[in-house]
Amino acid sequence: MRSFHLAECGSTMDEARALIDKGEKPPFYLFSDRQLNGRGQYGKSWESFEGNLFLSVAVPKESVKAPKLLSLTVGIAAAEALANNGLQPNLVWPNDVLIDGAKTGGILVEEHGGAFIAGIGLNLNSPAAPMRLEDGRLIASVAFHTGAREETSLWAELLAEEIAKRIELGEEAVLPLWRGFSQAHKSGEDQK
Repeated sequence: MRSFHLAECGSTMDEARALIDKGEKPPFYLFSDRQLNGRGQYGKSWESFEGNLFLSVAVPKESVKAPKLLSLTVGIAAAEALANNGLQPNLVWPNDVLIDGAKTGGILVEEHGGAFIAGIGLNLNSPAAPMRLEDGRLIASVAFHTGAREETSLWAELLAEEIAKRIELGEEAVLPLWRGFSQAHKSGEDQK
């Protein structure tokens, strides 16, 4: 899969859209070291701390057999990538990735120009320790759990490959896998 790396951008989702508009054919992925205008579900902004992963993966529309399950599929791919690296993630509908009750990632899926674009924000290296945002959400990074600085380019490639693999496998296993990773409590709520 072709990759693009930017030092800085407004939003990787917007950059992926622009690439498609210029004729770039999916599949491809794009990640940035710094994101100035990230967004999440329902128009919420995404906190784009430096040292984290800001990734968008574009796939051809026809490769997605069940578009309504694409957000779940991307969530499962992210959870599997984290689990394969010794972590114990949970997923919260519709788009949150948690580790130990703290939001570690978020997913946003959009359709554009004959493609689906999956945006993934993953707290890799920041914050250094779990913290609460002004809205009360608890957030934490992968590095906090692994005890080592994480490499964004490696995670970008890993997640893009996991997403492509999961889409290719189809939607048959999505719901059982989702149930295995699903978390009943709200994003950022402390586990008791």
